[in-house]
Amino acid sequence: MKVAIAGGNGFIGRELTRQLLERGDEVTWLSHRAGRVAPPTGVAEVAFDPATPDAEWAGAVAASDAVVNLSGYPIASRWDEHVKYLLVSSRVETTRALIEAIGRAREAGHAPSVYVSASGIGIFGDAGDTVLVETAAPGEDWLAQLAVLWEREAARAEAVSCRTVMVRTGLVLGDEGLVPRLKLPMLLFTGGPIGTGKQWVSWIHHADIAGIYVEALHNAALTGPVNAAAPKPVVMDDFIRAFGQVLRRPAWFRVPDFALKIVLGEVAPYTLYSQRVSAAKALDAGYVFRYPEVEGALRDVLR
Repeated sequence: MKVAIAGGNGFIGRELTRQLLERGDEVTWLSHRAGRVAPPTGVAEVAFDPATPDAEWAGAVAASDAVVNLSGYPIASRWDEHVKYLLVSSRVETTRALIEAIGRAREAGHAPSVYVSASGIGIFGDAGDTVLVETAAPGEDWLAQLAVLWEREAARAEAVSCRTVMVRTGLVLGDEGLVPRLKLPMLLFTGGPIGTGKQWVSWIHHADIAGIYVEALHNAALTGPVNAAAPKPVVMDDFIRAFGQVLRRPAWFRVPDFALKIVLGEVAPYTLYSQRVSAAKALDAGYVFRYPEVEGALRDVLR
């Protein structure tokens, strides 16, 4: 399979690329900042700008069997009105440009048959102890509505004859993101649960999030939204306890809500949301998690 990945040079994209190459697939990166990361041997990279629909990237899309869209301004930013604009535009405009390129290619006689888009479990909002399957109602907060808008745009790929999958990503455990941010405070004996500690954390190992994308690309039975979270979510207290056990450190210093708001601003409340996400759809499709238990996942990441 020939796969074009928008955002292939990012955290998840690089692991996805590695797994696809192991399978014998061909990969092309569509990169907003081409050259930022050297692609692996055999991987082509072309500059990607949604505002230039006639550029080389559109030809790379047309020549592919599948397109993966991982592009999007980082959610874990300090929000202001400009950042909110970037959060929306980087998702909606990129998605629209890719699907329009697929549509033009379809009219010309060859186009990708699969479109896999990133999304997030933030679509569910703060859901308490409710077990969240893909058909659960979305939340009403700003981040949830951003995800709704993003998935609605991605669903337009169905109109150009693409099987479409939206991968709703949980908290990714890897060598970027939250884990390194928590590691130093924990090593200095100042780490601990965030908020009450009773909120549900739906997490996923770096290798498994990429693995679910591979499954989405190659498994024709998968369509629509798919929760990408390990089958055993944990409450925050247990997540931090496992983190401390792996590092052989106590996890006693609770981070209060007001401290998060000082550091993170408007995004802070979302770090306290409770989201108990079900992995049943991925499991029923045949996906086998490499890291189903949080302690095992953390041991691999923190080794």
